[in-house]
Amino acid sequence: MKLYLFGGAEVDLLSRSVSILKNLIRETFLKIQPKSILHVPFARTKFVPEDKGEWDEGWFTKLMNDTKIKIFDARSVSDTNSFVGKTIFINGGPERKILIETVSKNKKLMSLILNSKFIVAESAGSMAVGEYLRISRTSNEIIKGLGLLKNVVIEPHYTERDYKRFINEDMRLSGMKYGIGIDSVTGIIIDPQHFPKKWEKIGQGSVHIIEVP
Repeated sequence: MKLYLFGGAEVDLLSRSVSILKNLIRETFLKIQPKSILHVPFARTKFVPEDKGEWDEGWFTKLMNDTKIKIFDARSVSDTNSFVGKTIFINGGPERKILIETVSKNKKLMSLILNSKFIVAESAGSMAVGEYLRISRTSNEIIKGLGLLKNVVIEPHYTERDYKRFINEDMRLSGMKYGIGIDSVTGIIIDPQHFPKKWEKIGQGSVHIIEVP
């Protein structure tokens, strides 16, 4: 399995704009060249005013429209049941807990994720890939993640939103050995079997690996 985890984007910061992140996501899939992608959108399924329309309904399908890659939607039972590909996309959004709960309750979807070859995720989607995650900016509550990356918690928007202030507490509360901080419009490529010895950065910002002494 290979993970491509992005730190999200900033609606009001041109140098870290949503369009830059979308282009990175698109380029990643063009590099992977799957025949199909299962889109897991549960962290953002409703209009969020702060997004200013940047993440409107159907944005991912529009982004990939001319690539000849078929997009399946995990909200659809028929799409989930008929999906036979090995590439997953998990988008970000404010509903981290809903994302985890929805995926965890769906045995078919969870199986597809656990047995995939490539997972591309951004922001809350990246957080969900770790063993544990913090549920919101205003709460210290820690919940179990999807566990694809063991002994790890992840904080996106690391520098831009000062989410670095959370990571040590995340690690303490969860008991995880590693924290990964990912700047906006920046990604980390990881094979879970070789982390933390091997990983690769893509995008404009920095990736920060924190280890409990």
